[in-house]
Amino acid sequence: MLLEKLKQESLQARKEKNQIKSSLLSTVLSQVKLLAIDDHHREPTDHDVIQVVKKFLKNIEENIQLGEQGRLTSDAYEQALKEKEILLEYLPKQLSEEELKEIIRKSNAKNIGEVMKFLKENYPEQYDGKLASKLAKELLG
Repeated sequence: MLLEKLKQESLQARKEKNQIKSSLLSTVLSQVKLLAIDDHHREPTDHDVIQVVKKFLKNIEENIQLGEQGRLTSDAYEQALKEKEILLEYLPKQLSEEELKEIIRKSNAKNIGEVMKFLKENYPEQYDGKLASKLAKELLG
């Protein structure tokens, strides 16, 4: 479903001559296909899309930080902001810090490992692992 959305929006961006979106989505799509090929020549999945998008977003966030520090041209900074906005559409809704705290409390987990396992099984791709781990440490003591 996500993979199809990526393909359709990439094609649509090319038709509309939206250079930033077209280039970004084509690159993401290529990386998704490479990831699947490298993993035993299988078909790409939505999980692959999410994995690649997260990787791209990490790099874009670094560019945004550089832009905020004035170490990036204003054009490059603006492009990074647009790319972030485009890519966020391909991620599942992320749980907020408060939502994560509530879920951790209700999980009845006794240690961080149990919390992380519970989150992975019940809320895949919907949380920031570092934040979840930090909150679990705080809540479980």
